[in-house]
Parts: sequence; C-alpha cells; structure tokens
Amino acid sequence: MRIGIITMHKVLNCGSALQAYALQRKLREMGYDSEIIDYKYLDKSASTPSMKARVTSFLREALFGFPAARMKRKFKAFYWRNLVLSKKAYDKESILKNPPRYDLYLAGSDQIWNPRFIGDDVNFLLAFAAPDARRISYASSIAAGTIEGRLKEIYSRHLSRFLAISVRESSGVGIIRELTGKEATVCCDPTLLLERDAWDSLAAQSRYRINEKYILVYALSYMFDPFPGIYGIVDSVQKTLGMKVVFLQGRAKDFFRKDSKLIKSAGPADFAYLFKHAAFVITTSFHGACFALINDKPLIGVVDSRSAADSRIQSLLESVSAADSIYDYRDTPDLETSALFNLKGNRDALDNLAQGSAKYLKDNLQ
Repeated sequence: MRIGIITMHKVLNCGSALQAYALQRKLREMGYDSEIIDYKYLDKSASTPSMKARVTSFLREALFGFPAARMKRKFKAFYWRNLVLSKKAYDKESILKNPPRYDLYLAGSDQIWNPRFIGDDVNFLLAFAAPDARRISYASSIAAGTIEGRLKEIYSRHLSRFLAISVRESSGVGIIRELTGKEATVCCDPTLLLERDAWDSLAAQSRYRINEKYILVYALSYMFDPFPGIYGIVDSVQKTLGMKVVFLQGRAKDFFRKDSKLIKSAGPADFAYLFKHAAFVITTSFHGACFALINDKPLIGVVDSRSAADSRIQSLLESVSAADSIYDYRDTPDLETSALFNLKGNRDALDNLAQGSAKYLKDNLQ
C-alpha cells in the first residue's frame, strides 16, 4: 500500500521538518511505503516587509555572518538525505488539477489545520483527493480555540470525508465533534513515536560541540510574543543553576548578553544535538517541549495562559504528568536547584502515549 502524506515539511522550522521525518520513518518501520507530497505551502499569516524592515534585516544578517543562508543550506541537505518526496512538486492550483494518486492519504502532523496559517487552503484537508479516496489524519494540530465564519462549513465538509481523525491536542477533540460529529483520537506528535536512538543518530550529524553545561532557551514568537517577559524566567533559572545560556534562534540582543551564546543558523541535526546535550530547557515551542521530553530533560514550557487559542504545550505536558513545568511568560519561577531538575515528564506516561498513538496508526492503516 502506498501512502501519500501531506504536511508542512518545508517550513524553515526544525520542528516542522523533524515531525515530517519522524512520521515517514515510523511508517517505514511499520512496513509501509510512503511519500511526502511535495506541496508548496503559502503562509496566509505572512506579510510583505517594508523597505526599512528589509534593510534592517540585511544589516542584522550581515552582522552575524548571514546565518539565514547557512540555515537554508542545512535544511536543503536534510530534505535531500532524509525525506522521500513525491517526484512532482505541487502548489495550490496544480494539485487540484492533477492530484497525486495513492492507496491512502494521510494528513498530518503539525499545524496543518490552523485556520490562522492555512486560511482557505483546503489541500491540507485533502480536498484534492478523489471523493472515494481513503483519508485519515495523524496528530493534526488546529492550535485554535474554534473554527469560525465561512471556514466552519469548509472544514466540516472536508473533514467529514475522513475515515479516522487524530488530533494533537485535547482541545481539538471538541472542535472535530462539533464540525463533523466524529470522535477524534488524541495522538502524540510523530517525533515522540521514535526511539531516542534515532534522534541520537541525527544529533551525531551536527558539527556543533558545546563542552560545558548549558541552559537551552528556544523561544519563538509566531503564536504569541513572550518578550521581554521570558527574560525574567531565563534570569531566574540561570541565577539558580549558574550555567551558560544558549539561545537557539534568539534575538540579536541575546548576542550581547553576558554568559550566553546565540545560535541562529541551526539546522535539524543541530536542533537534535542542542536538545540532547542541554542540562535544562526553557521553551515556548511545542517541538522544543517534545525534544526536552525525548531526551528526559528538565524543562519549563512557557505559555500565554490568558489565551485559550493555543493549548499545545499545556496538553502535551499535562498528558505526561509535567503540569508543574508550565509557566506563564509573565511569571518568574522561584525554585531551588533540586526543584528545577524535578520539572520533568513521566517516562512511563510518555511511553504509554507513544504506544497508544502507534496503535491508532496501525489500526487505521490496515
């Protein structure tokens, strides 16, 4: 059986690339042949920067040795080495005119159903597949509190064709029930399906070497802006642990911070390396939380607790008995060293989550 996967595999984001890799590798381990449909995703939330912003960006890139260009080369090499893509690339129009043919279509994972990002791009809802095609999803993320307006009818119509629906957050279950009347299954992100050895092998491909203990800070701002509040968390943890801070994809000002290091050109293998060797993790990223759990690292998952729109980190950490790791970006932890190092997920709960998710895949692929 040939499986066609549609996901956000070519977003320049390590989590997006690694979840696509993990899902395809897991399918291969289960004995299935799959391709990731090489779909060109147009981010609906992106805006055209002003001339001033472009000049500022160029000067910043020049200051740090053009890290964006180096990062793009690493991503391109990762795609070539690790992903099996469809021979043909598609955009929003061409995939509808001449859709790829598979025995089963699998939508997921990542934020492929987030209305803020995809808008009316129904291809992530597998609209391009034939009406009688077999469709399932795996850990597809909505990352929104609700689907509203005209998108509600669009989502309802296309999702009703799925034979089985799996979402990544518990909040998605109610949304799917409202849209389709179907019961969705909560499954873990594909990165959590693989054994740690798989990620260790990828980490070994990185050329980075950090020979001291460090706190890894991976803070993104595309869902909410945690700055400058998150610096209170970073300062408190650094003061308690007395370690260097490594900012992954941080801000320019982090370069000038005392006892810190800024890394802006990390590719997927570097991402795996930095999480593997960190002593402590502070992150606003869902996949940052995933890789802290994979590597059994103590962590603080930084959230905007006043917003119900994005519950990804909360849902994940609560599912592995790590609710104490969740902090609002406006709060500052006041914990001793031992308490900080106890902010971990429960390994048995994580294994049970992965096993149940793998069973969902096995049952719905047969």
